[in-house]
Amino acid sequence: MARKRSRYKEDRHFYCPHCQGRLWRLGSPKHYLFYQNAIELKKELNISSKKAKILNTNYPVYVDRTSWIEEFFCPNDGNLWLLVSRKADQNLSVHLPDRKDWNRTTKTILPDRPNPSVSEFTYRMSRNKNR
Repeated sequence: MARKRSRYKEDRHFYCPHCQGRLWRLGSPKHYLFYQNAIELKKELNISSKKAKILNTNYPVYVDRTSWIEEFFCPNDGNLWLLVSRKADQNLSVHLPDRKDWNRTTKTILPDRPNPSVSEFTYRMSRNKNR
């Protein structure tokens, strides 16, 4: 009768790519990646071209539920946005997203660019620059 409650999920721990410290989830929404044509589907999902074409005809915009961008917190580095991918063996891998990953998500703002709806003056004052 050992490990009677083993059906419960085990906690998954993620580690910072910069300092190798433990990361904490912030409860932010998951921003899933999407693909719009058969070439992207074939390349990113590692499937055959025939299957990619079938998926593309059924779903003009295919949302990949196995890869998403999520916000984490590192005690040393602060808030980090990371790309989380679920592999075939149900393990999660975490790495830093690049620009093409950001462009494949919806409702996300690029972290290296300020919000376009905020004026330049307000942005500078919020950063305490040139006061």
